[in-house]
Amino acid sequence: MKKFLKNNRHIIIIFLIALLLSVSGYFINWDIGGVFSSRESLQLFIESFGAIGPFILVLVIALEVIIAPLPGFIPAVTAGFIFGPFWGAFYVYVGNVIGSLIVFFLVRRYGYRLANFLFKESKMIKYRKAINRHENWLLAFYLIPVFPLDVITAAFGLSGIKPKKFILAILAGFLAYAIIMAFFGDVLANLYFRIF
Repeated sequence: MKKFLKNNRHIIIIFLIALLLSVSGYFINWDIGGVFSSRESLQLFIESFGAIGPFILVLVIALEVIIAPLPGFIPAVTAGFIFGPFWGAFYVYVGNVIGSLIVFFLVRRYGYRLANFLFKESKMIKYRKAINRHENWLLAFYLIPVFPLDVITAAFGLSGIKPKKFILAILAGFLAYAIIMAFFGDVLANLYFRIF
């Protein structure tokens, strides 16, 4: 089996890229004009669940972290004006922490095999060292709600960072992120939908 994989590595890589593009295209096209197209449509969707709406919002935010093509901005800013600043921040916080932990540990568990299959060992060592060298700066991105944290989380999953340090960093970092998104969500959402 290893020999087959090694001999057909390029075909498998092309297949995986095509599969990734297909899945991404599905999610992008799936939601055009749908739940994630505006804050009002997401609000109606969450409110339609009644008492379990907060759990659905946490699930949507966690899935947004796990499934990269979903836009993370809309669920986060929606939380503040649906549930108020305190509970909205709490749900944004919980959803992002859960999603990031799932991504981190999935990549930590299965990512090495895939990365080693796709990239040469020398490149993996080079990137791992670069991440380790700039670890604290990269962890600071969790404080700023602008960067795509799912990609950074996956990179940390491949790095040598200790899980305890990563967990403490996201617990602290997402606190600021959640407060910013929930308290200023309405203003940010209006600005976002005027620009785009």
